[in-house]
This record gives sequence, structure tokens and C-alpha cells, in this order.
Amino acid sequence: MPDQLISHLREQEHALVEAIRAEHPERVERMVSPDPDIILGRIGITYLSPARPSGYIKLFAHDFLVEEVSRDGSIVSLSHASPFESNEDERTLWADLIKANISGFNATNDLAHLLKIEPGQIGFAGIKDAVAVTSQRVSLRGVKKELAETLEHEHMMLRPVRYGNGAIQPGELSGNRFTIVVRTAPDQSIDTLMKQLGQDGFLNFFGSQRFGPRLIAQRLGQKLLQDDTDGALQIFFGEPGLFDVPLYHDLRKALGEAYGDWGQMLAIAENFPFTLSNEIKVLKALQRDPMKTRLALAQIQEQVKMWVYGYGSWVVNRYLSELVEQGKNIPDEIPLALMEQGLPPEYQHLFEHDGTENYLEQLKKFPYVQAAKRGIPGRIKLTDLKWQEIPQGWVVRFSLPKGAYATSCLSHMFRLYSGWPIPEWVKKEEVDALAAVENGTIAPLREKFASVLERPILKEEAETTN
Repeated sequence: MPDQLISHLREQEHALVEAIRAEHPERVERMVSPDPDIILGRIGITYLSPARPSGYIKLFAHDFLVEEVSRDGSIVSLSHASPFESNEDERTLWADLIKANISGFNATNDLAHLLKIEPGQIGFAGIKDAVAVTSQRVSLRGVKKELAETLEHEHMMLRPVRYGNGAIQPGELSGNRFTIVVRTAPDQSIDTLMKQLGQDGFLNFFGSQRFGPRLIAQRLGQKLLQDDTDGALQIFFGEPGLFDVPLYHDLRKALGEAYGDWGQMLAIAENFPFTLSNEIKVLKALQRDPMKTRLALAQIQEQVKMWVYGYGSWVVNRYLSELVEQGKNIPDEIPLALMEQGLPPEYQHLFEHDGTENYLEQLKKFPYVQAAKRGIPGRIKLTDLKWQEIPQGWVVRFSLPKGAYATSCLSHMFRLYSGWPIPEWVKKEEVDALAAVENGTIAPLREKFASVLERPILKEEAETTN
């Protein structure tokens, strides 16, 4: 089981960052807001109109609420706990996991630590947003109700639902319901856009979270599928993100300059145990055996999966943009890029351009990364669509099927900003989004998670994933 809570690593790094801020505030401040369309271009989306109104999301984690929709259509509610059902079979506890401003990976790590189980004993259907307040059903093998109820963690709580057997498997959900505060400049009407979106849906492109905060997952995956593990490692350690603040930009540069001297790199990385937690794992493995680079990457299998799937997502995004820009119809279903049946003809020119057409051979070297078996819808329809004007902008409510991205949907309506610096037109008052759409209140969770919800999200406090 994990040796240390992710939250402790975050606190350790935050103390260092705050000390640097006190002496040199310019080191941890971004001077210019990242342009949303530059970000989209980095991930292959070039067809959206630059005339879209501007919107800002995730000023607070509770501006972005996600509730899982189970296979039977029931919603794992943020505002209402399910009554507990007893059962003679107590091998598995089923519970609702409510988390605030923490990634699914880090939540699983910390749950395993606190419940004294292995991460593999925790089952969940889907990954939920990190900078958000989310609810989902989880299965906890070998955990008792009383232990779950007394869980103490500033980012999480468990609501036991029932005992039983079995476990939740990835993909065992219908989708997610989103309730999102979009902060806009004054007099930004979205009625026409929303009605059109409700009628036509939106193109099913992969959102920026698929590519990590540095927006480089696709390039890392491309290197691995080109059989260039060393090239992937150099980018992984040493390439700054396009919008990194100076502190983290220079940190990446220092790692890049020291590349190959694993001990020196580890000494640099260990000062940032939260942001560079995955780098530290790989560096320790490279210290043990510098020649076994793929074995070193196996220490961070979930990250490697994200890199490879990020490359496939990039291919799909480029293809969708091509179709729109060439005036072609969007098929009802499109293949994923890395299909187990072999290279889809729709993407052949992109794979040949990227030098990745032999991806099936390369995937054999990473047995924990699976090729896709089926495609995805080319266009996504929304359900439960509702929007409510508020003084800060709008609260938007909609449900999406599994695998669809709320930010992809919103990007068809807005030039979507998040992070720092906050644009001048953003009104900064807190919003109870559930109350705005007359679906309860966020107040009890706002109180429960006060320590992580009481202030706006700062870039260096947000979840980091390579």
C-alpha cells in the first residue's frame, strides 16, 4: 500500500512554494492568461470560431460539480446520501466517494493508505475531474462500514451504501451529470447557443485534460510508439509546459540539463515531491538500472497509459478538425486511433506523417496499455440541459454519456479560460451552483471541505499530472 499520503506531499511542496513567493512573487505568477484557442490548437482542435464569447471556469473547485450516473440511470447525488442497506455478505463495501480538488489517482492512493488496503481493492467506474467536487460509486474490498464512516481526509469523504460481493469495473456507468459555473463578462447572452447545442449536440473531441497540464501527453505517446523511449524520457523530465510559471519552467529546464545524471536529477526533483512524484519514481528505478528504461516507466503505468491514449486522442482531434474544415459530414461513429484490429484507414495519413503506423508492434512492449476494441460517437447529444443566469454569469447543467468531456461541450459555446491570472472581467463571488438550478445546495459540502474550498484555485495548488 502507499507509503505516504499525496496530501502530505502537496503540503510539503506548498510550504516551499510559499517561501519562494514571499521572497520572489514573480517566480510563481503567470503574467498572461493562456489563450483558450492556442490550447485547443495544441491538442488538434482548429475548427472552432474565434468569435465565441469568453467564459471562465473553476475559479473555485465547487464551480465544477460532477455526479456519476449509474448504469440504471440513478444519480450518485452530491446533496443527498443514499440510505444504507445491510447484507449478510460483507466481503465488499459499496460506498459513494465524494471528493474535492483531488484527482482520482491521488484519491485512490490516499484511500488505500487510510483504509489499510491495496489500491487494487478499490473499484470505480470512471475517472472524475480533479479541480472539482465530484461524486461516484466505489467498491471497497475488505472494508467495514464503520471504518469508511470515520475516514478523515480534507479532500474526501465516504458515504456507505451497502454490503455485497464483487467489485465495480471500469466503464460500469452511463455517464455524468455536470453543474458548472461559467463566469462571463456582462451582457453575454447564451440562449441561442444553448438552444442550438441542445438541438445539434457537439463534436466529440478529446478535451485538454486528456493531455495533462503541460499539454504534452500526445508527444510522449508518439515517442513511445516511434520506439524512442529515451526521447520520451527527455520530454517527460525536461520540457516545460507552454504556460508554466517561471518556477516550474526553470525546474524543468534544470532537469533537462542534468538529463542522464539520475542522482543529480533526483536531488532536484525531491524538492517538489507532489508535482514531480512520478518523476521521482522513475528516477529511482533508473538509478537502480539505467539500461532498463521501459522497466522504469512501468513504475508509472497509469501515466504511460495516459501518454499513449493521449496520442490516440490527438489523432482523433486532428481528424475531426479536418472534416469540419473540409466541409465533410461527421460520421455517427468514428474509430479510436489505436484500434486492436490495426490502423484505421481514416487515420493512415496522420500515422504515416507521425511515424507511428507500427503502433501495434510497439504496444507489445507495454502490455499494460490496451488497444481499443470499439469506436466512439462522432457527435454527442446532451440530456437534462438547463441554464440559469446569475450575477457572475451562468450556471449550466447537462448530462453526458461516459467518455464525453464537459469542457469539450463548453468549448463549443465559449472561449474557455481557467487558471491564473484571472481575467479582469471575472466576478469572484462564490456561487452555490446546486441552489441556482434548484437541485439542493452545496453548503454542507462547502463546510465539510472548507480547508480546500475556501479560496480560489491557485495554479501550484491544483492537481498535477504529467
